[in-house]
Amino acid sequence: METLKKILGFSFITHLGIGVSVRVLLVLYSTIHDKRFEVPYTDIDYKVFSDAAKHVYEGNSPYLRHTYRYSPLIAFLLIPNVYLAQFGKLLFVFFDILVAIAVKTVVERQFQTHPNASKISTFSALYWIYNPMSVAISTRGNADSLPCFFIILSILFLQTDVVNGLLKYLISGIFLGFSIHLRLYPLALSFPMYLSLGEYKINRRTSFSDGIISLLPNKKQIVLTLSCILTLSALTLFMYYIYGYEFLFETYLYHATRKDTKHNFSILFYYSYLTKDNLSFDLVKLLLLFCLVVVLFVVSMTFGVNSETLPFALFAETFLLVAFNSVMTSQYFIWFLSLLPLVAHSFEMTASKAVVLFALWLGTQGAWLVYGYILEFLNRDVFLHIWLKSMIFFISNVFIFSQLLETYKPRFGFGYIDRVDKNK
Repeated sequence: METLKKILGFSFITHLGIGVSVRVLLVLYSTIHDKRFEVPYTDIDYKVFSDAAKHVYEGNSPYLRHTYRYSPLIAFLLIPNVYLAQFGKLLFVFFDILVAIAVKTVVERQFQTHPNASKISTFSALYWIYNPMSVAISTRGNADSLPCFFIILSILFLQTDVVNGLLKYLISGIFLGFSIHLRLYPLALSFPMYLSLGEYKINRRTSFSDGIISLLPNKKQIVLTLSCILTLSALTLFMYYIYGYEFLFETYLYHATRKDTKHNFSILFYYSYLTKDNLSFDLVKLLLLFCLVVVLFVVSMTFGVNSETLPFALFAETFLLVAFNSVMTSQYFIWFLSLLPLVAHSFEMTASKAVVLFALWLGTQGAWLVYGYILEFLNRDVFLHIWLKSMIFFISNVFIFSQLLETYKPRFGFGYIDRVDKNK
């Protein structure tokens, strides 16, 4: 315990140095692992990114690479990969570390009036720096650290005084637009972010006309919305100008009909496998989407209307979006894990309970991965077993979320804020 306290007492720069070192060593190790083991360390997506970047370098479309279904920006950024095979991984690690720095900045400014602000923000950032999932995803060559970084940057400008006036909402909207261009899921986060800038004073005595007026967008909401839409539109039109409909379909439209029948944690995994050749109207997925939209709307209206609880709204929406999605792969977990550090200080639970919940999440996920390996590498028919593990994993996610919801206490600050307030 004393050793742990000593490690936690390191400066933030020291923690960053350790985080960078671990990640760089894993990038170097990946080249050895991939040559010696049947199951590669490097993500298949990294091969896709690299091939797409090579096509761009040669003056062709990145979509010549089969299964490349990302923004061309990723391929542009990885052009040096043509000569430096590990450049892309190091780039993703760089953005991975920037996420930790952005998290610390956001949390520290949220608690800037309290003496323990620096300590709380450092502890929050450690959730990302030492998270095995964040370490693995970036070093295996996955690009999701980029949209995660832009989302947190958007939150940083939206909720802090890095800049003042309407400029902060303009910049926030620009970064939000960038993140949506890279990944569609931040689109769901735009609604609670929009709501957090409103002033809603509606009660039983409010007249209908006053209620409508209070719902009209204010200047802050208009600036955030327009800057986000214009940024996303400009990027989309530019890419469409270069690559045409192929860009629209592969990057955006494809995901509306996507069916992953192998590495997919979703409860709809087995259903997708059974209906993979059915191109007709899918009522089951439509009903799941409807339920998801309702849940996200309720979360937005409950936590998104208050700027203080906005970070939890964003984390909760992303967590639920992943849990209820018809496609769920390991890289999707990074979407909500990158937002967890912004609210980790707000859960009033014991360390032992937190460890149990984390072990439950990893254990049910690991049980799925065992059968995933049997299916993908041993070619055995275990689809039904995987489906059962998917349901168990889904149930564990719902249970974990219920526990987080039950223990959520805004501005708890790992207990440091309460201590400070009581001593005043």
